[in-house]
Amino acid sequence: MQLDEVQRNLAASLTGRTAPVEGLDPEALDRARRGLEVKRRQAAAHLLPRLRGALGTAWPTRFREHAERYTPSGMLHHVDDAWELAETMLRSLDPRIACAAHDDLVSLRLRFTRDRRAGADRIRERRGPFVALMKTPSRLLVVRMPGPEGRVWYLKV
Repeated sequence: MQLDEVQRNLAASLTGRTAPVEGLDPEALDRARRGLEVKRRQAAAHLLPRLRGALGTAWPTRFREHAERYTPSGMLHHVDDAWELAETMLRSLDPRIACAAHDDLVSLRLRFTRDRRAGADRIRERRGPFVALMKTPSRLLVVRMPGPEGRVWYLKV
């Protein structure tokens, strides 16, 4: 077995998508899996503060469901992970959750662009202009102009 195959099998075991690699302690693997999920959840919570607040005590459960079905990619995988969760939550039937997801996505798009194709450069720093509408706490038009400072304006509408 080649090293790259061992690494793929270990990664698949850690995400729970395959049976554990032979010879690994199942309890240690489960602890590592939980630790990685907590790390992912904390990074997403930092990038999605409105969504985390709107979900309240349901945040850990919702994130666990997301983590079980989605594997982030790219060099900025934590941003990709948060972005995918927020896009999923846009379809929530609860308008507070959908609105929070929308506004957090605006904040992510203000700084980053995302290519749907997987790859190392899936998430990149935004270089061009950006205009979007945030919904809470009041309607704000967000405008970002390119340049060394990357000036951002929040205009009440």
